[in-house]
Amino acid sequence: MTIDKKLWQAYSRVRFAFESPLRKRSFAIITAWNPKSQRLSNNENCVNNQRLQQKLMNYDWSEVVVGDDHFDWFEESFAVVMPLDTALQLARDFDQNAIYYVMNDELMLHSCIDGRAVSLGSLQEKLK
Repeated sequence: MTIDKKLWQAYSRVRFAFESPLRKRSFAIITAWNPKSQRLSNNENCVNNQRLQQKLMNYDWSEVVVGDDHFDWFEESFAVVMPLDTALQLARDFDQNAIYYVMNDELMLHSCIDGRAVSLGSLQEKLK
């Protein structure tokens, strides 16, 4: 199975609004919103994210909103300091298609489904 080409492109055109920036060299950006890219109500998404937040208690994390250029579409997410493989597994546990991973300001988009990854450039260029 692979991620639909249009959906992958939407994941690639992304902006971030951090509550408070993580001052770490590497971290994942992960959410529990809209599992398998199926739109849920805000209430359902908040409940899912609360479950995810419980899994992050032993990690350094910060809230971040991930959205399109104008934040017409957005998902509440977490920037969390954890290894990539751990973040991918956690995202799979919450039925996510993909996560973002930052290493030394390089923003990567990683598929949770087929192992595909692509560089999206500098995180700094994607900040709102």
